[in-house]
Amino acid sequence: MMHKTGSYNYGETSSLQILELDYLSKDLSMLIILPKENNLNAIENTLDIEGLNIWKKEMKTEEVRITLPKFRFATKYFMAKDLKEMGMPSAFKYPDADFTGISAGDDLYIGEVIHQAYIEVAEYGTEAAAATGVFAEVISAQLEEQPKLFTADRPFIFIIQQKATENILFMGRLSNPSR
Repeated sequence: MMHKTGSYNYGETSSLQILELDYLSKDLSMLIILPKENNLNAIENTLDIEGLNIWKKEMKTEEVRITLPKFRFATKYFMAKDLKEMGMPSAFKYPDADFTGISAGDDLYIGEVIHQAYIEVAEYGTEAAAATGVFAEVISAQLEEQPKLFTADRPFIFIIQQKATENILFMGRLSNPSR
C-alpha cells in the first residue's frame, strides 16, 4: 500500500467516496470510486454518466490522507466477433470488404482487431498504455481539521479521464486490493 496526505479533489455520499488524483500535466486525472461498504456491485449497478456527474458535483478540495494499493493490469481483447455483431461484418469478409479508399487493390479485408490495455499504479505515478503521469503534490497551509481518510483496502473502480472534455480513457475495477 502507498500512503500520502495532501490537498485533493474529494467527495462523498452516503454510499461512496470519490477521489481525484491529477497527473502532473493537469490535463488528465484518475478518479477512484470507493464504496463505503464492501459492496462494489451496488456502485457498479448505478454507475452511468449521469450518476458519475452527480458524484463529481460533491467534490471539493480537501486535505485527504490516502492509502492506495499498488496495482497493475494488462488485458487483451479480440474484437472481430463483437465488431461483426455491431454491424460491420463485410469489413471482415473477402470479397465483400471495400477498402478502396486506402488500397488500390480489392483484396484487402480485416482479419482481426485486437485491443490491448495496460495500466500500472505505483509510487512514481501511473503508466497507462503509452501515457505516463505522476501524482502532483501541493504544498498547503496546515489545517486544523483532521484530513479525510481515503483507504482503498476494499474493491474500487478507477477511471482515467481527460479533464477538459471528461472523456473516459480507461476504466477498471480492482477486486482484491490486498493482492
